[in-house]
Amino acid sequence: MEKRLSGELLAGASAVGFPVDAAAAERLLRYLELLLAWNRKVNLTSVTDPEEAVEGHLIDSLAPARLLGATGSLLDVGAGGGLPGIPLAIVLPQLQVTLVDTVGKKVGFLKAASAVLGLSNVRAVHARVAGEPAREGLPLVDAAISRALMTPGEWVQLARPYIKDAGRILAMLGAETPIPDDLEVVEELEYRLPRSKAVRRVAVFR
Repeated sequence: MEKRLSGELLAGASAVGFPVDAAAAERLLRYLELLLAWNRKVNLTSVTDPEEAVEGHLIDSLAPARLLGATGSLLDVGAGGGLPGIPLAIVLPQLQVTLVDTVGKKVGFLKAASAVLGLSNVRAVHARVAGEPAREGLPLVDAAISRALMTPGEWVQLARPYIKDAGRILAMLGAETPIPDDLEVVEELEYRLPRSKAVRRVAVFR
């Protein structure tokens, strides 16, 4: 099964526009293995079928990599089980990724997984994001991302205090998720997941 999953991951990564090599695919699948193992005790994901998880978790999380620089810093808010932050940290090893979640057990998993995977570019923080980065122990970053945490308007408003002057805010959206007229989209990526054929978008805001 692992060989099949690796093949699906390699093909899927290319399909969403960010090809990865075999070494990165192996690390991504190791992360998925950890996620599903911990999920038996900690509620990290409702997707437990490995093939569905390869597409819905790994491949989907790689799509925003096209919109991020190879270096810089990223804040993943509501990281949960580490999506999309950990897959992005694996394929962009020079990107400094801060994962933040309000649930201590989830942060415990994020720290453990990062250690097992040797991700020195990942930091996991147990905090509630409320617009006060210094008090919360969170850095100002080049980009912030959220995966269906809230509406685009709510997310942009929440993320702005954490973004450097030239920073960007990324929102992972469904095909039909509405974007308020008062939000300026500076870049948008649309892609189709290869197995389910579901259409997804990543919108970039200032």
